[in-house]
Amino acid sequence: MSIILGLNCNHADSSACIIKDGKLLFAIEEERINRVKHWAGIPIKSIKECLVQSNISADEITDIAINTNPLSNFKKKTLFFLKNYLLGEKKKEISSRLRNKINLKNNINKLLRSNKLSSNVKVHYIDHHISHIASAFYPSNYRQAIGISIDGFGDFSSLCISICKRNEIKVVERVFFPNSLGLFYEAFTQFIGFKDYGDEYKVMGLSSYGKPKYYDLILNNIFTSDSKLGLNLKYFNHTDKNFKYKFSGKPNQNILLSKKIKKLINLKNLTSTKLEKEKRDISSSIQKIFEEKLVNIILDSKKLSSSKNLVYSGGCALNSLGNKKIFDGKFFNKIYIPYAPGDGGGSIGAALIAAKKKNKMIKFKNLNSPFLGPEYSNSYIREKILKHKKLSKFNIKFFKDKKNLHNFVAKKIFKNKVVGYFNSKMEFGPRALGNRSIIANPCNPKIKDIINLKIKRRENFRPFAPSIIYEHKKKWFNNHFHNPYMSSVENINEKLRHKIPGVTHVDGTGRVQTVSKKMNYDFYSLIESFYSISKVPILLNTSFNENEPIVMSPDHALECFLRTKMDILVLNNFVILR
Repeated sequence: MSIILGLNCNHADSSACIIKDGKLLFAIEEERINRVKHWAGIPIKSIKECLVQSNISADEITDIAINTNPLSNFKKKTLFFLKNYLLGEKKKEISSRLRNKINLKNNINKLLRSNKLSSNVKVHYIDHHISHIASAFYPSNYRQAIGISIDGFGDFSSLCISICKRNEIKVVERVFFPNSLGLFYEAFTQFIGFKDYGDEYKVMGLSSYGKPKYYDLILNNIFTSDSKLGLNLKYFNHTDKNFKYKFSGKPNQNILLSKKIKKLINLKNLTSTKLEKEKRDISSSIQKIFEEKLVNIILDSKKLSSSKNLVYSGGCALNSLGNKKIFDGKFFNKIYIPYAPGDGGGSIGAALIAAKKKNKMIKFKNLNSPFLGPEYSNSYIREKILKHKKLSKFNIKFFKDKKNLHNFVAKKIFKNKVVGYFNSKMEFGPRALGNRSIIANPCNPKIKDIINLKIKRRENFRPFAPSIIYEHKKKWFNNHFHNPYMSSVENINEKLRHKIPGVTHVDGTGRVQTVSKKMNYDFYSLIESFYSISKVPILLNTSFNENEPIVMSPDHALECFLRTKMDILVLNNFVILR
Protein backbone atom coordinates (compact mmCIF):
# COMPACT_ATOMS: atom_id res chain seq x y z
CA MET A 1 0.00 0.00 0.00
CA SER A 2 1.19 3.49 -0.87
CA ILE A 3 -0.02 6.59 0.98
CA ILE A 4 1.67 9.76 -0.24
CA LEU A 5 1.41 13.14 1.47
CA GLY A 6 2.03 15.86 -1.13
CA LEU A 7 3.14 19.27 0.10
CA ASN A 8 3.76 22.81 -1.03
CA CYS A 9 5.26 24.30 2.09
CA ASN A 10 7.34 27.24 3.28
CA HIS A 11 6.11 28.92 0.13
CA ALA A 12 3.09 30.98 -0.81
CA ASP A 13 -0.20 29.07 -1.11
CA SER A 14 1.03 26.27 1.15
CA SER A 15 -1.08 23.17 0.67
CA ALA A 16 -1.36 19.44 1.27
CA CYS A 17 -2.91 16.44 -0.47
CA ILE A 18 -3.25 12.70 0.03
CA ILE A 19 -2.85 10.11 -2.72
CA LYS A 20 -3.59 6.51 -1.71
CA ASP A 21 -2.72 3.76 -4.18
CA GLY A 22 -2.99 6.23 -7.04
CA LYS A 23 -6.27 7.84 -6.01
CA LEU A 24 -6.30 11.51 -5.06
CA LEU A 25 -8.42 11.48 -1.91
CA PHE A 26 -8.24 15.01 -0.55
CA ALA A 27 -6.45 18.32 -1.05
CA ILE A 28 -6.65 21.69 0.66
CA GLU A 29 -4.73 24.97 0.95
CA GLU A 30 -3.79 26.23 4.38
CA GLU A 31 -5.31 29.66 3.77
CA ARG A 32 -8.80 28.14 3.70
CA ILE A 33 -8.37 26.97 7.28
CA ASN A 34 -6.33 29.76 8.92
CA ARG A 35 -7.98 32.54 6.83
CA VAL A 36 -4.69 34.23 5.81
CA LYS A 37 -4.51 34.75 2.04
CA HIS A 38 -1.62 32.96 0.31
CA TRP A 39 -0.28 31.78 3.69
CA ALA A 40 3.24 30.35 3.61
CA GLY A 41 4.80 27.84 6.00
CA ILE A 42 4.32 24.20 6.95
CA PRO A 43 0.60 23.59 6.27
CA ILE A 44 0.08 21.60 9.46
CA LYS A 45 -3.67 22.28 9.62
CA SER A 46 -4.00 21.09 6.05
CA ILE A 47 -1.99 17.97 6.84
CA LYS A 48 -4.23 17.20 9.81
CA GLU A 49 -7.35 17.83 7.71
CA CYS A 50 -6.03 15.47 5.03
CA LEU A 51 -5.55 12.74 7.65
CA VAL A 52 -8.97 13.24 9.25
CA GLN A 53 -10.89 13.43 5.97
CA SER A 54 -9.07 10.40 4.53
CA ASN A 55 -9.31 8.40 7.77
CA ILE A 56 -5.56 7.91 7.80
CA SER A 57 -3.13 8.04 10.70
CA ALA A 58 0.14 9.96 10.31
CA ASP A 59 2.19 6.80 10.88
CA GLU A 60 0.46 5.16 7.89
CA ILE A 61 1.98 7.66 5.47
CA THR A 62 4.61 5.86 3.42
CA ASP A 63 5.99 8.84 1.50
CA ILE A 64 6.14 12.63 1.62
CA ALA A 65 6.58 14.55 -1.62
CA ILE A 66 7.46 18.24 -1.62
CA ASN A 67 7.53 20.43 -4.74
CA THR A 68 11.10 21.63 -4.40
CA ASN A 69 14.52 20.02 -4.69
CA PRO A 70 17.64 21.64 -3.16
CA LEU A 71 19.78 19.82 -5.74
CA SER A 72 17.93 21.19 -8.78
CA ASN A 73 20.18 23.45 -10.87
CA PHE A 74 22.70 23.15 -8.03
CA LYS A 75 25.77 24.28 -9.94
CA LYS A 76 24.15 27.40 -11.38
CA LYS A 77 22.65 28.59 -8.11
CA THR A 78 25.83 27.85 -6.15
CA LEU A 79 27.93 29.94 -8.54
CA PHE A 80 25.40 32.76 -8.41
CA PHE A 81 25.34 32.61 -4.60
CA LEU A 82 29.12 32.79 -4.31
CA LYS A 83 29.27 35.70 -6.74
CA ASN A 84 26.42 37.80 -5.37
CA TYR A 85 25.25 36.87 -1.87
CA LEU A 86 28.26 36.17 0.37
CA LEU A 87 28.38 39.67 1.88
CA GLY A 88 24.69 40.55 2.29
CA GLU A 89 21.58 39.59 4.26
CA LYS A 90 20.20 37.44 1.45
CA LYS A 91 22.37 34.49 2.46
CA LYS A 92 20.50 34.22 5.78
CA GLU A 93 17.18 33.90 3.96
CA ILE A 94 18.61 31.29 1.59
CA SER A 95 20.20 29.23 4.37
CA SER A 96 16.97 29.33 6.41
CA ARG A 97 15.00 28.13 3.42
CA LEU A 98 17.47 25.28 2.88
CA ARG A 99 17.29 24.21 6.55
CA ASN A 100 13.49 24.09 6.34
CA LYS A 101 13.68 21.76 3.36
CA ILE A 102 16.27 19.43 4.89
CA ASN A 103 14.49 19.27 8.27
CA LEU A 104 11.01 18.87 6.80
CA LYS A 105 10.18 15.54 8.47
CA ASN A 106 11.33 16.68 11.90
CA ASN A 107 9.50 19.99 11.61
CA ILE A 108 6.26 18.24 10.69
CA ASN A 109 6.61 15.83 13.62
CA LYS A 110 7.10 18.71 16.04
CA LEU A 111 3.83 20.23 14.89
CA LEU A 112 1.95 16.91 14.80
CA ARG A 113 3.08 16.19 18.38
CA SER A 114 1.59 12.84 19.42
CA ASN A 115 0.34 11.52 16.06
CA LYS A 116 3.73 11.41 14.38
CA LEU A 117 5.10 10.19 11.08
CA SER A 118 6.69 6.75 10.86
CA SER A 119 10.47 6.63 11.07
CA ASN A 120 10.39 4.75 7.76
CA VAL A 121 8.59 7.47 5.82
CA LYS A 122 10.54 8.52 2.74
CA VAL A 123 10.83 12.16 1.70
CA HIS A 124 10.89 12.89 -2.05
CA TYR A 125 12.24 16.28 -3.11
CA ILE A 126 10.68 16.98 -6.51
CA ASP A 127 11.83 19.81 -8.76
CA HIS A 128 9.45 22.78 -8.55
CA HIS A 129 8.70 23.02 -12.27
CA ILE A 130 8.50 19.27 -12.83
CA SER A 131 5.87 19.26 -10.06
CA HIS A 132 3.93 21.94 -11.93
CA ILE A 133 4.10 20.04 -15.21
CA ALA A 134 3.10 16.77 -13.53
CA SER A 135 0.01 18.45 -12.08
CA ALA A 136 -1.07 19.07 -15.69
CA PHE A 137 0.31 16.08 -17.60
CA TYR A 138 -1.05 13.19 -15.56
CA PRO A 139 -4.62 14.56 -15.24
CA SER A 140 -4.65 15.34 -18.99
CA ASN A 141 -4.54 11.63 -19.90
CA TYR A 142 -2.47 12.57 -22.97
CA ARG A 143 -0.04 9.83 -24.01
CA GLN A 144 2.43 12.53 -24.99
CA ALA A 145 2.60 16.33 -24.79
CA ILE A 146 4.82 19.35 -24.61
CA GLY A 147 4.91 20.40 -20.94
CA ILE A 148 5.50 24.03 -20.00
CA SER A 149 5.79 25.62 -16.57
CA ILE A 150 6.22 29.39 -16.15
CA ASP A 151 6.22 31.34 -12.89
CA GLY A 152 8.26 33.80 -10.86
CA PHE A 153 10.96 31.41 -9.67
CA GLY A 154 11.19 27.90 -8.32
CA ASP A 155 14.42 26.02 -7.69
CA PHE A 156 16.39 28.82 -9.42
CA SER A 157 14.36 28.54 -12.62
CA SER A 158 11.45 30.56 -14.03
CA LEU A 159 10.61 28.58 -17.19
CA CYS A 160 10.77 24.89 -17.90
CA ILE A 161 9.92 23.19 -21.19
CA SER A 162 9.66 19.42 -21.20
CA ILE A 163 8.70 16.52 -23.40
CA CYS A 164 6.10 14.38 -21.65
CA LYS A 165 5.79 10.86 -22.97
CA ARG A 166 3.92 7.99 -21.34
CA ASN A 167 5.21 8.12 -17.76
CA GLU A 168 8.22 10.38 -18.21
CA ILE A 169 8.71 14.14 -17.99
CA LYS A 170 12.00 15.04 -19.66
CA VAL A 171 13.23 18.62 -19.30
CA VAL A 172 14.66 19.99 -22.54
CA GLU A 173 15.00 23.71 -21.84
CA ARG A 174 15.04 26.12 -18.88
CA VAL A 175 15.34 29.82 -18.16
CA PHE A 176 17.24 30.54 -14.96
CA PHE A 177 17.35 33.20 -12.26
CA PRO A 178 17.46 36.22 -12.48
CA ASN A 179 15.43 36.26 -15.73
CA SER A 180 11.71 35.67 -15.42
CA LEU A 181 8.50 36.51 -17.27
CA GLY A 182 6.51 35.96 -14.08
CA LEU A 183 8.71 38.31 -12.07
CA PHE A 184 8.41 40.96 -14.79
CA TYR A 185 4.62 40.88 -14.44
CA GLU A 186 4.78 40.84 -10.65
CA ALA A 187 7.18 43.80 -10.61
CA PHE A 188 4.87 45.99 -12.67
CA THR A 189 1.89 44.83 -10.61
CA GLN A 190 3.64 46.42 -7.63
CA PHE A 191 4.58 49.50 -9.63
CA ILE A 192 0.99 50.18 -10.64
CA GLY A 193 0.02 50.18 -6.96
CA PHE A 194 -1.18 46.62 -6.29
CA LYS A 195 1.19 45.78 -3.47
CA ASP A 196 -0.21 42.53 -2.06
CA TYR A 197 1.19 39.17 -3.07
CA GLY A 198 -0.93 37.61 -5.81
CA ASP A 199 -2.50 40.83 -7.11
CA GLU A 200 -1.63 40.12 -10.74
CA TYR A 201 -5.25 39.29 -11.57
CA LYS A 202 -6.12 42.93 -10.90
CA VAL A 203 -3.73 44.00 -13.65
CA MET A 204 -5.47 41.61 -16.05
CA GLY A 205 -8.84 43.18 -15.33
CA LEU A 206 -7.48 46.72 -15.60
CA SER A 207 -5.55 46.08 -18.82
CA SER A 208 -8.71 45.91 -20.93
CA TYR A 209 -9.49 49.54 -20.08
CA GLY A 210 -6.19 50.92 -21.35
CA LYS A 211 -4.06 51.33 -24.47
CA PRO A 212 -0.58 49.79 -24.77
CA LYS A 213 1.09 53.21 -25.17
CA TYR A 214 4.05 52.18 -22.98
CA TYR A 215 4.63 48.96 -24.91
CA ASP A 216 7.74 50.04 -26.86
CA LEU A 217 9.26 51.92 -23.94
CA ILE A 218 8.94 49.01 -21.54
CA LEU A 219 9.84 46.27 -24.02
CA ASN A 220 12.94 48.03 -25.36
CA ASN A 221 14.31 48.97 -21.95
CA ILE A 222 13.20 46.27 -19.52
CA PHE A 223 14.26 43.32 -21.67
CA THR A 224 17.72 42.81 -23.13
CA SER A 225 18.19 42.12 -26.82
CA ASP A 226 20.45 39.10 -26.31
CA SER A 227 17.78 36.90 -24.72
CA LYS A 228 14.01 36.62 -25.24
CA LEU A 229 13.35 36.65 -21.49
CA GLY A 230 16.52 38.39 -20.38
CA LEU A 231 15.80 41.23 -17.95
CA ASN A 232 17.73 44.51 -17.89
CA LEU A 233 18.81 44.16 -14.26
CA LYS A 234 19.52 47.84 -13.74
CA TYR A 235 15.75 48.25 -13.41
CA PHE A 236 15.34 45.42 -10.86
CA ASN A 237 16.22 44.83 -7.22
CA HIS A 238 15.81 41.07 -6.87
CA THR A 239 19.51 40.27 -7.38
CA ASP A 240 20.59 42.64 -4.61
CA LYS A 241 22.48 40.98 -1.76
CA ASN A 242 19.99 42.39 0.76
CA PHE A 243 16.75 41.77 -1.16
CA LYS A 244 14.10 39.96 0.89
CA TYR A 245 11.42 37.58 -0.31
CA LYS A 246 9.42 36.59 2.76
CA PHE A 247 7.68 33.23 2.58
CA SER A 248 6.58 32.91 6.17
CA GLY A 249 3.02 33.62 7.21
CA LYS A 250 1.52 36.22 4.89
CA PRO A 251 3.92 36.44 1.92
CA ASN A 252 5.50 39.73 1.01
CA GLN A 253 8.60 40.93 -0.73
CA ASN A 254 10.63 44.06 -1.22
CA ILE A 255 9.89 46.32 -4.18
CA LEU A 256 11.09 44.54 -7.29
CA LEU A 257 11.66 47.50 -9.60
CA SER A 258 14.50 49.91 -8.89
CA LYS A 259 14.06 53.67 -8.60
CA LYS A 260 15.34 54.05 -12.15
CA ILE A 261 11.96 52.91 -13.47
CA LYS A 262 10.34 56.16 -12.38
CA LYS A 263 12.78 58.15 -14.47
CA LEU A 264 12.17 55.85 -17.44
CA ILE A 265 8.38 56.08 -17.33
CA ASN A 266 8.39 59.61 -15.88
CA LEU A 267 5.50 59.27 -13.45
CA LYS A 268 5.80 60.59 -9.93
CA ASN A 269 3.11 58.78 -7.97
CA LEU A 270 1.08 55.96 -9.46
CA THR A 271 -1.12 55.67 -6.37
CA SER A 272 -2.68 59.04 -7.18
CA THR A 273 -6.23 58.89 -8.54
CA LYS A 274 -5.15 61.44 -11.15
CA LEU A 275 -3.05 58.77 -12.78
CA GLU A 276 -5.80 56.20 -13.36
CA LYS A 277 -5.43 56.49 -17.14
CA GLU A 278 -1.68 55.91 -16.93
CA LYS A 279 -2.21 52.86 -14.71
CA ARG A 280 -4.64 51.43 -17.26
CA ASP A 281 -2.19 52.07 -20.10
CA ILE A 282 0.72 50.50 -18.23
CA SER A 283 -1.48 47.49 -17.44
CA SER A 284 -2.41 47.18 -21.10
CA SER A 285 1.24 47.48 -22.11
CA ILE A 286 2.62 44.83 -19.77
CA GLN A 287 -0.25 42.47 -20.59
CA LYS A 288 0.53 42.82 -24.30
CA ILE A 289 4.22 42.18 -23.66
CA PHE A 290 3.38 39.16 -21.49
CA GLU A 291 1.15 37.70 -24.20
CA GLU A 292 3.75 38.17 -26.92
CA LYS A 293 6.49 36.60 -24.80
CA LEU A 294 4.16 33.70 -23.97
CA VAL A 295 3.37 33.08 -27.63
CA ASN A 296 7.12 33.11 -28.41
CA ILE A 297 7.66 30.47 -25.72
CA ILE A 298 4.90 28.38 -27.25
CA LEU A 299 6.39 28.68 -30.75
CA ASP A 300 9.87 27.80 -29.45
CA SER A 301 8.50 24.77 -27.62
CA LYS A 302 6.96 23.44 -30.84
CA LYS A 303 10.43 23.29 -32.36
CA LEU A 304 11.48 20.86 -29.61
CA SER A 305 8.77 18.26 -30.12
CA SER A 306 6.31 17.09 -32.76
CA SER A 307 3.54 16.58 -30.20
CA LYS A 308 0.21 18.27 -30.95
CA ASN A 309 -0.72 18.46 -27.26
CA LEU A 310 0.21 21.04 -24.64
CA VAL A 311 0.05 20.80 -20.86
CA TYR A 312 0.69 24.13 -19.18
CA SER A 313 1.08 25.05 -15.52
CA GLY A 314 2.89 27.40 -13.12
CA GLY A 315 1.67 30.71 -11.75
CA CYS A 316 1.67 32.36 -15.18
CA ALA A 317 -0.92 29.81 -16.33
CA LEU A 318 -3.40 31.76 -14.18
CA ASN A 319 -3.17 34.61 -16.68
CA SER A 320 -6.43 33.81 -18.46
CA LEU A 321 -5.91 36.58 -21.02
CA GLY A 322 -2.58 35.06 -21.99
CA ASN A 323 -4.19 31.64 -22.17
CA LYS A 324 -6.72 33.04 -24.63
CA LYS A 325 -3.84 33.77 -27.00
CA ILE A 326 -2.72 30.14 -26.81
CA PHE A 327 -6.20 28.78 -27.48
CA ASP A 328 -7.03 31.31 -30.20
CA GLY A 329 -3.68 30.69 -31.90
CA LYS A 330 -4.59 27.04 -32.47
CA PHE A 331 -0.97 26.04 -31.90
CA PHE A 332 -2.05 22.67 -30.52
CA ASN A 333 -4.87 20.18 -31.07
CA LYS A 334 -5.36 19.75 -27.33
CA ILE A 335 -4.45 21.99 -24.38
CA TYR A 336 -4.75 21.11 -20.71
CA ILE A 337 -4.39 23.60 -17.86
CA PRO A 338 -5.16 22.20 -14.39
CA TYR A 339 -7.58 23.69 -11.85
CA ALA A 340 -4.65 24.66 -9.61
CA PRO A 341 -1.75 25.63 -11.90
CA GLY A 342 -0.15 27.85 -9.22
CA ASP A 343 2.07 26.81 -6.34
CA GLY A 344 -0.79 25.32 -4.32
CA GLY A 345 -1.23 22.70 -7.04
CA GLY A 346 2.45 21.81 -6.76
CA SER A 347 1.61 19.57 -3.81
CA ILE A 348 -0.47 17.37 -6.12
CA GLY A 349 2.17 17.39 -8.86
CA ALA A 350 4.93 16.39 -6.43
CA ALA A 351 2.82 13.55 -5.04
CA LEU A 352 2.08 12.27 -8.57
CA ILE A 353 5.80 12.19 -9.41
CA ALA A 354 6.55 10.34 -6.17
CA ALA A 355 3.84 7.80 -7.00
CA LYS A 356 5.35 7.26 -10.45
CA LYS A 357 8.80 6.79 -8.92
CA LYS A 358 7.42 4.01 -6.75
CA ASN A 359 5.35 2.38 -9.50
CA LYS A 360 5.66 3.52 -13.12
CA MET A 361 2.58 1.57 -14.12
CA ILE A 362 0.31 3.02 -11.43
CA LYS A 363 -3.08 4.20 -12.67
CA PHE A 364 -4.26 7.47 -11.18
CA LYS A 365 -7.86 8.16 -10.19
CA ASN A 366 -9.85 11.31 -9.41
CA LEU A 367 -7.38 13.78 -10.94
CA ASN A 368 -9.89 15.88 -12.88
CA SER A 369 -12.37 16.89 -10.20
CA PRO A 370 -11.39 20.07 -8.34
CA PHE A 371 -13.85 19.20 -5.57
CA LEU A 372 -11.31 17.73 -3.18
CA GLY A 373 -11.96 19.62 0.05
CA PRO A 374 -14.18 19.08 3.08
CA GLU A 375 -17.94 18.68 2.94
CA TYR A 376 -20.48 18.98 5.74
CA SER A 377 -23.67 17.05 6.47
CA ASN A 378 -27.10 18.65 6.79
CA SER A 379 -27.20 17.59 10.44
CA TYR A 380 -23.92 19.40 11.09
CA ILE A 381 -25.24 22.51 9.36
CA ARG A 382 -28.51 22.33 11.29
CA GLU A 383 -26.56 22.42 14.58
CA LYS A 384 -24.58 25.45 13.42
CA ILE A 385 -27.75 27.30 12.43
CA LEU A 386 -29.46 26.54 15.76
CA LYS A 387 -26.46 27.83 17.73
CA HIS A 388 -26.42 31.17 15.87
CA LYS A 389 -28.68 33.51 17.83
CA LYS A 390 -28.40 36.19 15.15
CA LEU A 391 -30.14 33.90 12.67
CA SER A 392 -33.43 33.92 14.60
CA LYS A 393 -34.61 37.00 12.68
CA PHE A 394 -34.13 35.32 9.29
CA ASN A 395 -36.46 33.05 7.36
CA ILE A 396 -34.86 29.59 7.21
CA LYS A 397 -36.12 26.86 4.89
CA PHE A 398 -35.09 23.23 4.48
CA PHE A 399 -35.63 21.45 1.16
CA LYS A 400 -35.62 17.66 1.05
CA ASP A 401 -35.49 17.79 -2.74
CA LYS A 402 -32.57 19.69 -4.27
CA LYS A 403 -34.54 20.28 -7.46
CA ASN A 404 -37.14 22.24 -5.51
CA LEU A 405 -34.36 24.16 -3.79
CA HIS A 406 -32.79 25.07 -7.14
CA ASN A 407 -36.12 26.19 -8.58
CA PHE A 408 -36.73 28.37 -5.52
CA VAL A 409 -33.24 29.91 -5.56
CA ALA A 410 -33.27 30.44 -9.34
CA LYS A 411 -36.44 32.53 -9.04
CA LYS A 412 -34.76 34.66 -6.39
CA ILE A 413 -31.68 35.12 -8.57
CA PHE A 414 -33.89 36.16 -11.47
CA LYS A 415 -35.29 38.85 -9.14
CA ASN A 416 -31.69 40.06 -8.66
CA LYS A 417 -31.05 38.59 -5.23
CA VAL A 418 -27.38 37.87 -4.47
CA VAL A 419 -26.83 34.31 -3.23
CA GLY A 420 -24.04 32.66 -1.30
CA TYR A 421 -24.01 29.10 -2.58
CA PHE A 422 -22.29 26.61 -0.25
CA ASN A 423 -22.66 22.98 -1.29
CA SER A 424 -20.89 19.62 -1.05
CA LYS A 425 -17.06 19.42 -1.30
CA MET A 426 -14.96 22.57 -1.43
CA GLU A 427 -12.95 23.36 -4.56
CA PHE A 428 -9.16 23.13 -4.55
CA GLY A 429 -7.34 25.96 -6.30
CA PRO A 430 -7.82 29.72 -6.60
CA ARG A 431 -11.24 29.80 -8.28
CA ALA A 432 -14.74 29.16 -7.02
CA LEU A 433 -16.31 26.63 -9.36
CA GLY A 434 -19.81 26.29 -7.97
CA ASN A 435 -19.50 24.82 -4.48
CA ARG A 436 -18.20 27.88 -2.61
CA SER A 437 -19.58 30.59 -4.90
CA ILE A 438 -21.51 33.82 -4.81
CA ILE A 439 -24.00 33.68 -7.65
CA ALA A 440 -26.24 36.29 -9.24
CA ASN A 441 -28.21 37.32 -12.31
CA PRO A 442 -25.91 37.94 -15.31
CA CYS A 443 -28.75 39.69 -17.19
CA ASN A 444 -28.79 42.70 -14.87
CA PRO A 445 -26.45 45.49 -16.11
CA LYS A 446 -26.18 46.83 -12.54
CA ILE A 447 -25.46 43.50 -10.84
CA LYS A 448 -21.71 44.10 -10.54
CA ASP A 449 -22.31 47.31 -8.59
CA ILE A 450 -24.93 45.55 -6.46
CA ILE A 451 -22.53 42.74 -5.50
CA ASN A 452 -19.69 45.16 -4.77
CA LEU A 453 -21.99 47.31 -2.64
CA LYS A 454 -23.47 44.40 -0.72
CA ILE A 455 -20.46 42.12 -0.34
CA LYS A 456 -17.27 42.39 -2.33
CA ARG A 457 -16.25 46.06 -2.01
CA ARG A 458 -13.66 45.53 -4.71
CA GLU A 459 -12.35 47.55 -7.65
CA ASN A 460 -15.07 48.18 -10.24
CA PHE A 461 -12.78 47.31 -13.17
CA ARG A 462 -12.66 43.65 -12.15
CA PRO A 463 -15.15 41.46 -14.05
CA PHE A 464 -17.29 38.60 -12.77
CA ALA A 465 -17.31 35.20 -14.44
CA PRO A 466 -20.06 33.52 -16.47
CA SER A 467 -20.76 29.87 -15.60
CA ILE A 468 -22.59 28.18 -18.46
CA ILE A 469 -24.22 24.81 -19.05
CA TYR A 470 -21.81 23.12 -21.45
CA GLU A 471 -24.45 22.11 -23.99
CA HIS A 472 -25.16 25.81 -24.67
CA LYS A 473 -21.52 26.84 -25.04
CA LYS A 474 -21.49 26.96 -28.84
CA LYS A 475 -24.38 29.42 -29.06
CA TRP A 476 -22.96 31.86 -26.51
CA PHE A 477 -19.20 31.53 -27.10
CA ASN A 478 -19.00 30.24 -30.69
CA ASN A 479 -17.07 27.09 -29.76
CA HIS A 480 -17.33 23.68 -28.11
CA PHE A 481 -14.19 24.12 -26.01
CA HIS A 482 -14.42 22.64 -22.51
CA ASN A 483 -13.33 25.26 -19.97
CA PRO A 484 -14.33 23.73 -16.61
CA TYR A 485 -11.72 25.54 -14.48
CA MET A 486 -12.06 29.10 -15.85
CA SER A 487 -8.64 28.68 -17.41
CA SER A 488 -9.16 31.05 -20.31
CA VAL A 489 -11.00 34.24 -21.15
CA GLU A 490 -13.21 33.83 -24.23
CA ASN A 491 -15.10 36.09 -26.60
CA ILE A 492 -18.82 36.21 -25.89
CA ASN A 493 -21.02 36.00 -28.97
CA GLU A 494 -21.31 39.62 -30.09
CA LYS A 495 -25.02 39.27 -30.79
CA LEU A 496 -25.74 37.99 -27.27
CA ARG A 497 -23.55 40.23 -25.10
CA HIS A 498 -26.44 42.59 -24.44
CA LYS A 499 -28.30 39.74 -22.74
CA ILE A 500 -25.57 39.12 -20.13
CA PRO A 501 -24.05 42.54 -19.33
CA GLY A 502 -23.32 41.46 -15.76
CA VAL A 503 -20.58 39.06 -16.93
CA THR A 504 -19.44 40.78 -20.13
CA HIS A 505 -16.15 42.61 -19.64
CA VAL A 506 -15.44 45.93 -21.34
CA ASP A 507 -13.61 44.09 -24.15
CA GLY A 508 -16.54 41.75 -24.84
CA THR A 509 -15.01 38.73 -23.09
CA GLY A 510 -15.81 36.55 -20.11
CA ARG A 511 -13.63 34.21 -18.06
CA VAL A 512 -16.03 31.39 -18.66
CA GLN A 513 -16.63 28.20 -16.71
CA THR A 514 -18.32 25.33 -18.52
CA VAL A 515 -20.47 23.25 -16.17
CA SER A 516 -21.31 19.62 -16.84
CA LYS A 517 -23.64 17.18 -15.13
CA LYS A 518 -20.79 14.75 -14.56
CA MET A 519 -18.49 17.17 -12.74
CA ASN A 520 -21.04 19.16 -10.72
CA TYR A 521 -24.61 17.94 -10.98
CA ASP A 522 -26.06 20.35 -8.38
CA PHE A 523 -24.56 23.51 -9.87
CA TYR A 524 -25.62 22.32 -13.34
CA SER A 525 -29.16 21.81 -12.03
CA LEU A 526 -29.26 25.29 -10.52
CA ILE A 527 -28.17 26.93 -13.81
CA GLU A 528 -30.70 24.79 -15.62
CA SER A 529 -33.45 26.07 -13.29
CA PHE A 530 -32.38 29.65 -13.98
CA TYR A 531 -32.39 28.91 -17.73
CA SER A 532 -35.99 27.68 -17.58
CA ILE A 533 -37.01 31.08 -16.19
CA SER A 534 -34.70 33.47 -18.04
CA LYS A 535 -33.84 31.62 -21.28
CA VAL A 536 -30.22 32.34 -20.35
CA PRO A 537 -28.16 29.21 -19.44
CA ILE A 538 -25.63 31.24 -17.47
CA LEU A 539 -25.11 32.42 -13.89
CA LEU A 540 -22.72 35.06 -12.62
CA ASN A 541 -20.18 33.23 -10.48
CA THR A 542 -17.63 34.75 -8.14
CA SER A 543 -15.80 33.43 -5.10
CA PHE A 544 -17.66 33.17 -1.80
CA ASN A 545 -15.63 35.58 0.32
CA GLU A 546 -15.26 39.20 1.33
CA ASN A 547 -11.61 40.23 0.84
CA GLU A 548 -10.50 36.98 2.47
CA PRO A 549 -9.80 33.41 1.36
CA ILE A 550 -12.77 31.51 -0.07
CA VAL A 551 -15.00 30.19 2.72
CA MET A 552 -14.38 26.59 3.74
CA SER A 553 -16.89 25.76 6.49
CA PRO A 554 -20.51 26.60 7.35
CA ASP A 555 -19.16 28.89 10.08
CA HIS A 556 -17.17 30.89 7.52
CA ALA A 557 -20.21 31.10 5.25
CA LEU A 558 -22.52 32.22 8.07
CA GLU A 559 -20.04 34.85 9.26
CA CYS A 560 -19.71 36.26 5.75
CA PHE A 561 -23.50 36.28 5.31
CA LEU A 562 -24.08 38.06 8.61
CA ARG A 563 -21.46 40.78 8.20
CA THR A 564 -22.46 41.62 4.61
CA LYS A 565 -25.74 42.41 2.89
CA MET A 566 -25.94 39.13 1.01
CA ASP A 567 -29.61 38.38 0.32
CA ILE A 568 -29.66 34.59 0.54
CA LEU A 569 -27.39 31.89 1.90
CA VAL A 570 -27.65 28.30 0.70
CA LEU A 571 -26.01 25.70 2.94
CA ASN A 572 -26.51 22.32 1.27
CA ASN A 573 -30.28 21.80 1.65
CA PHE A 574 -30.87 24.85 3.85
CA VAL A 575 -31.83 28.28 2.51
CA ILE A 576 -31.51 31.35 4.74
CA LEU A 577 -33.27 34.50 3.53
CA ARG A 578 -32.46 37.99 4.75
